[in-house]
Amino acid sequence: MIDEMYFYDIYPKIVQEDKKTPITIRTLSSHVAFQEGGDYVVRIYPMTADIYSDTRPPVIEYPVKALHGSILFSHAFVGEQEHMVRIFRRGEDRWFVQLSIYSLKEDLFDRYPYRGDFHVHTYFSDGRESPEFVAAMYRQAGFDFISITDHGRRYPSISAIDAYKDIPMDYKIYPGEEIHPVKSHIHIINFGGDFSVNDLCRTVDEQNNIFPVPEWMEKVEAAAKELGELPEGVDPFVHACCLEVFKQIKAANGMSIFCHPYWIPDVYHVTPGFTKFYLENGFADAFELLNGHTLRENNLQTAFWHDMCAGCCNIPIVGSSDSHGTVNRNLFNEQKTIVLAHENTRDAIIEAVKGGYSIPVEEYEGEEPHFYGSYRMVSYGIFLNRNYFPLHDELCYEEGRLMRAYIGGDSGARDRLVGLNGQTARLMEKYFAKYE
Repeated sequence: MIDEMYFYDIYPKIVQEDKKTPITIRTLSSHVAFQEGGDYVVRIYPMTADIYSDTRPPVIEYPVKALHGSILFSHAFVGEQEHMVRIFRRGEDRWFVQLSIYSLKEDLFDRYPYRGDFHVHTYFSDGRESPEFVAAMYRQAGFDFISITDHGRRYPSISAIDAYKDIPMDYKIYPGEEIHPVKSHIHIINFGGDFSVNDLCRTVDEQNNIFPVPEWMEKVEAAAKELGELPEGVDPFVHACCLEVFKQIKAANGMSIFCHPYWIPDVYHVTPGFTKFYLENGFADAFELLNGHTLRENNLQTAFWHDMCAGCCNIPIVGSSDSHGTVNRNLFNEQKTIVLAHENTRDAIIEAVKGGYSIPVEEYEGEEPHFYGSYRMVSYGIFLNRNYFPLHDELCYEEGRLMRAYIGGDSGARDRLVGLNGQTARLMEKYFAKYE
């Protein structure tokens, strides 16, 4: 967290462009307290201001007085951009604190940032930990939602949901599964679906041997024969199988995510021709642009996506960790998505991703994070990552720790969790401006 945020608070942080908004700046410790009744100057520096413009001054200045430990002023922040807010003592040329505010167009201002992971594993497939433990660790790391997506299984995600069903929380755990149809090498995420698509296409015996469901195979084989000519690298059966998976996910009210085409079991398991065909035609609801494992995969996936964007292909994107463990493991918390949704519900998250209101984020220890998407999304994502999420994450940490205590048998953890319920929602309410 940047130094200023430990000592000063500015709110709201997110405002609607060109609307006059009351702003409060408050000190958080006596060693930086404003002089009561003291004279100060607030200067607003729009980050995209044209300093040579004759029509609009690049810097707006307000003389103010500090009262009751705070400075108050009102301003209409111009355009969709970040604004630096600097405070000077009257008569001095050097500012002593700089804070930030972001102004948004109405469509983006009406949405709220939720950090999530759409692709997570537990010990019900090839992960290390229980679903309820994984869910707690993600909240502790500052996530607003996750979907547990074990290989071939939806029920582990339901197990995680059930573990906390009696505790009200802002944090949401959504149903999910990673779908592996027999004789198809394409992996597809079913986010939020009301039923398991894996159960429609495969069965597992007591020895954990996997067999195709005959009715599924017959349907796909028949559909494959009707497809006609396909691009090089697109197998008719595999394509027909994927189309049926997408159809069933839609019937389940879920969102289909085309996963990690550059994952390497022995060779790249999805041909470039197949990936190109799928991105061009938007068969899946979203493309998993970022996905754990190796930088090579992510570099290739992002390069492929950039090429497709240059060709006017527009497919929604997400970032997911594909984590298989959360304690002292790589992948966990390295890839994620900021979703700008109207609320933290399944349908709102899906609507936002499909509408292009998602920001995949790639973050490795010791490095600045990488953001992907349009300039508009990336610019706002950078602001949120510096000025909102550090405060949000401090609140999430204690909730996640108490979730672990709760599943570990701590009899007092439930009441403490209930007492914390709503704190991240209140933080969001504080930092987003309100207008009549």
